[in-house]
Amino acid sequence: MTNFHHRQLPDFSALLAGPTPPNDLAFLSDRLQVNYFNTVEAWADLRPHAHTESDECFLVLQGSIIVEVEGERVIIGPREFCGFPRGTYHQVVEVRPPVECLIMRNSTNYDKRYLLPDGTSTADRKYHQDLFSMLNASTESNTE
Repeated sequence: MTNFHHRQLPDFSALLAGPTPPNDLAFLSDRLQVNYFNTVEAWADLRPHAHTESDECFLVLQGSIIVEVEGERVIIGPREFCGFPRGTYHQVVEVRPPVECLIMRNSTNYDKRYLLPDGTSTADRKYHQDLFSMLNASTESNTE
C-alpha cells in the first residue's frame, strides 16, 4: 500500500491534497485539490470568483458559511454541503466560527477568475487571499 495516504485531520487549516504539498500531511495529487479549514477566526472572500476549469464543493462540518451566488445569499450549516459548477461566480461573504469545513475541487490548476466592480474579470493572483497564512498566523499569535 505504498500509494495509500492516511492522516489525522490537523488542529489548523491546511492543504490536504494538491499538486504541491507543503508537508507530508497533504496527499500529492495532480487531479484533486482539498483544502481543510479549521479556525475560530472569521474570514471572507475579497470579491466574487469563478473557476474556469473545475467544479467546487464546500462540506461544512461545524459552524456556518454564508455564500452569495448570483446575488442570492445562502447559509451552509453543519453537516450541509453545496456545489458550484465550473464558471459559476460565488463568494464567501461571512464565516461564522468556529468553523471546520472541506473545500474540494476537481482540478489543481489555478483557474480562479475574479469578478471586478466594473463587470470585467481577472485571473490576477493579487486578488487572492492567502487564508491559510492569515488564519494560521492568528492562531499562532493567540497561543503566544
